[in-house]
Amino acid sequence: MSLTAFILIVLSIAMHSLWHFLSKSSGKPSFAFFGIFSFSIFCVVLPIALCSNLLFKVPFDIFKYAILGGLSGVICDIGLMYAYKYSDISLAYPMARALPVFFTLLITSVYGWGKELNLLTWIGMMIIFGGCMAMAFSNSKHHMTAKEKASFIRKALPGILLAAIGTTGYTISDSFGINAMMKFAEGTNKFLAAGTYSCMREISATVTLLSMAFITMFVKKDKETFISLAKSYHPYIAGIFAAGAYLLVLIAMSQVTNVSFVQAFRQLSLPFSAFLGWYFLKEKITLTRKIALFMILAGLILCVIK
Repeated sequence: MSLTAFILIVLSIAMHSLWHFLSKSSGKPSFAFFGIFSFSIFCVVLPIALCSNLLFKVPFDIFKYAILGGLSGVICDIGLMYAYKYSDISLAYPMARALPVFFTLLITSVYGWGKELNLLTWIGMMIIFGGCMAMAFSNSKHHMTAKEKASFIRKALPGILLAAIGTTGYTISDSFGINAMMKFAEGTNKFLAAGTYSCMREISATVTLLSMAFITMFVKKDKETFISLAKSYHPYIAGIFAAGAYLLVLIAMSQVTNVSFVQAFRQLSLPFSAFLGWYFLKEKITLTRKIALFMILAGLILCVIK
């Protein structure tokens, strides 16, 4: 994994944590939130795509990966909405982040996608997976016992699995897509090429999420939620941060020999989020959380040892 890719991922996880922080402060995620959020991302990347002069030249062989990546992102959003309905974000989100590390590693290894990983990298990624899982049981906000937390997670498990499947899907699909895009746009600025791919990706996600938001709004006769979120700054600012974060991730994907590295290093968002919670929300960092954070960092160190 190159130093450039590492720096890009570190910058992206900072922006990712910020947009997730905004989504949490807006209340429970909904189709209305994610629809407006996705539209905001599209508005950010569309000018970049138009400046690249590539948007209307990209062949369908690349566009199909963008469509699949966008729809996989929608699946992830639906999974998170379901999970958060039955469990706190602090319990469900670390698990939804942990499982894709394992799923991506397993799928890329089985199908031989990317460079073969050495034993230390495998061990490191499994430690990261364990650390993320431990994070789910480290929250001290409600002073729950481990048994109570397990009960909450069990109810949210279908949503967590769906979010993990969606995350794994868009990670692998976008890895193929962005690498094909970089080859197609050879000689073009990588930021412009990544912005064009992101724009294509966001078309399918935005259309799907806004359609589901409008259907939900009329079925439930709940226009107030959509109108309230449309007037709020949360989904728009979150979309700006998310657009920037994923642009950096897409560029990083083109810099690594195996997309499992990107999936593993994106888990730095958990320590960063823990820092934000401690600094701004005065959340206590329990012993279990300290151990979980140490495991994630130790696993990342093992991943970069050659």
